[in-house]
Amino acid sequence: MLTSGLRVVMAGLLAIGGAACADAASSGAPDTTVAGLCLLPDDSAVALPADDARHAEPTEWYYWTGHLQAEDGRWFGFQVTLLYVGPPGAGVVVGHRTLSDPSTGRFRQTVDFAAEEPIPAVGGIDQALGASGVASLDGHDVLDSVFDDAALSLTLDDVKGPVVRQGNGFYDYGSGVYTWYYARPRMKASGTLDVGGERLAVTGTAWFDHQWGVLAPPGGALRWDWLGAQLDDGRELMVYRLPTADGGLVTLAELTHADCSVTHYAPGEIEVETKLHWSKPGSACSYPIGWRVTVGDITLEVDPVQEDQVVEADPIAYWEGAAVVSGSATGRAYIELVGYCGGD
Repeated sequence: MLTSGLRVVMAGLLAIGGAACADAASSGAPDTTVAGLCLLPDDSAVALPADDARHAEPTEWYYWTGHLQAEDGRWFGFQVTLLYVGPPGAGVVVGHRTLSDPSTGRFRQTVDFAAEEPIPAVGGIDQALGASGVASLDGHDVLDSVFDDAALSLTLDDVKGPVVRQGNGFYDYGSGVYTWYYARPRMKASGTLDVGGERLAVTGTAWFDHQWGVLAPPGGALRWDWLGAQLDDGRELMVYRLPTADGGLVTLAELTHADCSVTHYAPGEIEVETKLHWSKPGSACSYPIGWRVTVGDITLEVDPVQEDQVVEADPIAYWEGAAVVSGSATGRAYIELVGYCGGD
């Protein structure tokens, strides 16, 4: 029952994401900034920190990716995703955690199912998954990820402020489908990584997304591409590629500037060229893992730090990987590729 529910939810996220980007492309309402932190717009449907907590909605997810560097110069990528289904305090949670290690080519991952923890009285979430866990409230998060032969403990702090999606953070798609959605696209990360018999101090950046609502419209296709890029000049770029009814793809993008203003790009202003396809050995699945992205007058080369970053999540496998960015700007990114393969 859990895996079939996950399939429905992930299909719903695809359809929601496509409509959200299409709506955002026509809005263009900027966030504002005070003292270096983005503020929610006056008409925001998201209230923080209250909405860091779980909600009485059928589906909710929390998502982190990031890039870490050890003192010896080695880089690592990480992902933590919590997907909740059911009422707050009585639902179930699916947890995905990954660790990319390009110096060795090793990709570690875990996928867990658990009952939801009681709701914290102070707000936010505090969720255990075996020896791993997540605590998140008001732009301060603690992530503990345990793998078979590694352990990552991180503290994250928001250094830019929250950004709402879909104009004011809420969109009603009709037919009983609706969503709230905000992000913290630039968080400072620090902690320790136990790997290869060493304890490494690591620092870097992270990206956080939080969405909840009814996320399962009928007929949602299990297919999407997503890019979240943190540029060294203080901007963040999010790009979606989504299927259309005629079998094609539509691409939309949103650029958050260093001053928190947001530029939304329509499909005709964006071009995504696949530079590199990769197939997992023993699998017929081919993933477009290297991109050239042109958004307005910006052209970015997005290259994965390693090829094998496939998450084996029943009922599907998907590619979720760390990448480096060059071209008109430099930085680091995560690419998510869903719908290219079933479970391998």
